[in-house]
Amino acid sequence: MVSGASERAANRGNPPVGRFAALREAVWPKLPVWRRLDLLTLLMIAYSTAVVVAVKYPGVDVPQLGSPFTVLNGIVLGLLLSFRNAAAYDRWWEGRKLWGQLVNDSRNICLKVRALPGLTQEERAGVGKLVAGFAVGLKNHLRGAGKLQDVPGFEGDRHHPLHVPNHLAGELLGTLQAWRRAGRITDFDLLLMDPHARAFMDVCGACERIKSTPAPKSYRSLVRHGLVLYLATAPWLIARDVGFLTGMVVAILTYFLLGVELTAEDVEEPFGRDADDLALTAICETIRKSVMQTLGVSLIPTPSSLPLYAAAAKPTG
Repeated sequence: MVSGASERAANRGNPPVGRFAALREAVWPKLPVWRRLDLLTLLMIAYSTAVVVAVKYPGVDVPQLGSPFTVLNGIVLGLLLSFRNAAAYDRWWEGRKLWGQLVNDSRNICLKVRALPGLTQEERAGVGKLVAGFAVGLKNHLRGAGKLQDVPGFEGDRHHPLHVPNHLAGELLGTLQAWRRAGRITDFDLLLMDPHARAFMDVCGACERIKSTPAPKSYRSLVRHGLVLYLATAPWLIARDVGFLTGMVVAILTYFLLGVELTAEDVEEPFGRDADDLALTAICETIRKSVMQTLGVSLIPTPSSLPLYAAAAKPTG
């Protein structure tokens, strides 16, 4: 009874997520780009209302361009948005597949290290630290925070490489080669593990290619030009017939057309901290847990104690 009362008292200041909130999230989930989108939609409502006033009261002579012009504009704009959205999503999905490959290769190399006879727990832990550290180093590298000392387990490392993932992958390959030279593993063992170790830098290079190769500017510019022209002319085409409902009609058009464009802008850069970007922190944590479970080692400090590792995705607007 006491614990229940205490729990209820503690929750009074923080209303629980009730059924209504869950239903709202299921029916109308919040968009990560809602701030910018809502602001632009309100501006278009104001602009449309001004157009209606100009058409209805002062008697401005507006040319009757008719529905064929509107349909033609919509078709062209639809094609541009479709291509833009597909190209942006392809970049996001390729990034997700690359990080999925990194998870698989991390697990595979740890499984093969675990199967090697004669290795000490410290040696297995050293490999585990490099494998888990590579994922965090790559995440930080793609987000512009490239210090080796920001990687869990390497806070006191004396090295200051310019390319942290390259350094960690080199340390992993160097460890395997040192074991072979010392007779700890055979050439066949090294041959089995080498593809997974090399795959780390293959993933890194592919991610860098996505990050350093933005979508062609001409495609983005054409979509923006089409959106501006379409939304700027739409109120003038329907104001005389629709009247003050023009604002509502244009608001719906603005919400969905600009929503697709703003989302594509976020999605085409998949390695950032926006809510539409890849959950790299969660993937790094998946790799860390897999390494610990596979090799039976403890990797400290925990990710939650490191700001760079545990930073949540920031909502955009």
